[in-house]
Amino acid sequence: MLRRVHPTVLGAQMNRLILLAVCILLGYTVFAKECSNDEFGSFCETKAAVLRLLSYPIYTGSDKLVLNHAGDMAALAVIRSVSVKDLNSPEKARQILLALNLAFAAPQLITPDSNRRPTAAILLLDHMEKEYCGQEKCNEVENIRSEIEHNTTTGTPFDVVTLNGEPPPDMEHAQWVGSVLRWTAEIKPGSTRNDLLKIYTTEGGLSTPLRRTYVLKGCPYIKVDVEFKPVGRPERDGEGRVTGIEDGRDIITKISQPYLGYGVYD
Repeated sequence: MLRRVHPTVLGAQMNRLILLAVCILLGYTVFAKECSNDEFGSFCETKAAVLRLLSYPIYTGSDKLVLNHAGDMAALAVIRSVSVKDLNSPEKARQILLALNLAFAAPQLITPDSNRRPTAAILLLDHMEKEYCGQEKCNEVENIRSEIEHNTTTGTPFDVVTLNGEPPPDMEHAQWVGSVLRWTAEIKPGSTRNDLLKIYTTEGGLSTPLRRTYVLKGCPYIKVDVEFKPVGRPERDGEGRVTGIEDGRDIITKISQPYLGYGVYD
């Protein structure tokens, strides 16, 4: 049985889709020139920073600086860089929200002034809210929306409130660590070795194919200890020894919380 949709609701949904489509077309036409063209160099830098952020949990200081100057250009770069399928993917939601957060975190740095108006950013957030509302990411969408609206309206970022005599928190480093922890939360028992290797890499020291310490790519001081269940082979050979093969399909049975430690080198 078909459910009737009220014309007002249907019209609002159509308007959002049309506006998002216009932004997508804008991203493909206005910035369609080559990166060697000086007029569009800043967009190409922004797009490169967005692509790194969408593919990997760590962002560099230079990426942060590029995005701080980008404003709404970062939202257009997201639209230009992400397929419609990925745009609707929960796996990409956190990276997109982080990119938008960095893009409007320092409104006084955004150039030119036209990029201070979060037109494309709000449309992206509207789309994400429609996709994820009712899930825990919905609160994240609303938090980013509130911060962007505050920063672009007042021209200043949120004030950090501290008690008298209390040192102010290092918000930049806290945001960086937070982005890492959100990524590491995606790896859990039931994930595969291949899933783990998207974010971590192996460390030296004593290990076996089914029990090993991994370090975060880009920051070897952040570690996890992982145990696996072998796939496609027995856990031990005929003499009772752990098989020396590592397979990307191996299933994680146990993973520790991320912890800090000095590097171990063979």
